[in-house]
Amino acid sequence: MELHVALTPDTLLYWFGWVLSILIIVLPIWLGRNLSIRGRHTFERAWAILLMISLVIMTCMSVSRGEFTWGGSLPIHMCGFSRLLIIGYFLLGKKWMGELVTFTGIAGGLQSLVTPEFTHGINAVYVFDYYINHASIIAVGLYIIYVHQQPLQKGAWLRNFGRIQLMAVIAVGVNLLTGGNYMYLMEPPIADNPLIITSETFPYMYVVFFELFAALNFLLIEVVLRRIRIRNSIGVRVV
Repeated sequence: MELHVALTPDTLLYWFGWVLSILIIVLPIWLGRNLSIRGRHTFERAWAILLMISLVIMTCMSVSRGEFTWGGSLPIHMCGFSRLLIIGYFLLGKKWMGELVTFTGIAGGLQSLVTPEFTHGINAVYVFDYYINHASIIAVGLYIIYVHQQPLQKGAWLRNFGRIQLMAVIAVGVNLLTGGNYMYLMEPPIADNPLIITSETFPYMYVVFFELFAALNFLLIEVVLRRIRIRNSIGVRVV
């Protein structure tokens, strides 16, 4: 049974998703800047645990409904990897995870909000998990800058573009083992997106353009985020 559903802007759920996502992006930054250090750490752990619980509930539900497949239900798409990076960053404190999810989260999360695609069909639990995950992976990069006061380092875009190649290699391996299409490396997504450029003579042409657009997105993200100037609690600008 084909369960993939792509939302379009002519549906109410599409715009509900945007409103919910904006709240999820803005609220953590506001809370983080107004909590004590101890309160902020508790909030960050709770954020990571919420993402874990949401993933577990969604997975259990897809298994119970007979919708789980090894080729389509593992968190191995870029946004799935990004969820794991958030959890690792908040629970383990690995800075490289925070830096990487800043790029993968903003690049992948925004695309997923513009062209939402549900791999298990439309369901309240799946919708909640979809938007809390994609909004969170967009929010965390801004959270790191505004709340942790850790600006991006120059050249970070290239370093992290290299890291996603490792993610792609893992996804290809899983695709070959399961017959899946993680990170859409075997077939293009069904969403109506102008960045999906296909060719009848070269079926993987869209992957080449995915790589090109990813590199440009990462570079643009660094240019934009490095222009953000923040001040610490004593008023000294962080550069």
